[in-house]
Amino acid sequence: MNKRGFTLVELVIVITIVGIIAGVVGYILPAVVRGWTFKTNRNDLLSDGRLAMNRMAREIREIKDLTGVITASASQLRFLDIGDLDITYSLSGTDLNRTEDGAANVLASSVSGLSFSYYDNGGNAVAVPLVSPSSTDIRRVRLNMTLTKNGENVYLQSDSTPRNF
Repeated sequence: MNKRGFTLVELVIVITIVGIIAGVVGYILPAVVRGWTFKTNRNDLLSDGRLAMNRMAREIREIKDLTGVITASASQLRFLDIGDLDITYSLSGTDLNRTEDGAANVLASSVSGLSFSYYDNGGNAVAVPLVSPSSTDIRRVRLNMTLTKNGENVYLQSDSTPRNF
């Protein structure tokens, strides 16, 4: 005699095993999603931040001369580059703005902090740098930027030494 089907005991065992597997997956899955979201947010912030930092550092290296620094505060840097472009970096809300000859463009978003530090020939911090029309005493600029997205923070720092000083 050929019997087909499953017994009640077999069905209960299969349902129990599937329930245990579903419970484990259900417990692990939210952590995996949180990890993926964290990594995605961090990569977005790092990408935007690195592009902005690299551009600022590159352009600061191209300051025209010792009288090319127009404004040098902790929150804003304005200078003339070797092509006589008037460039300003400043923070407006959470947008890092790069203003060129009066036209502002957003260089990076989600920026929660931006600061500039200035150093002289001896590597000493300059609290109040000399600016145009005087020859500046700045020899190195340190850029500090914090980007924040969905509660995740990324801190970036870069130093730039103007070539034409």
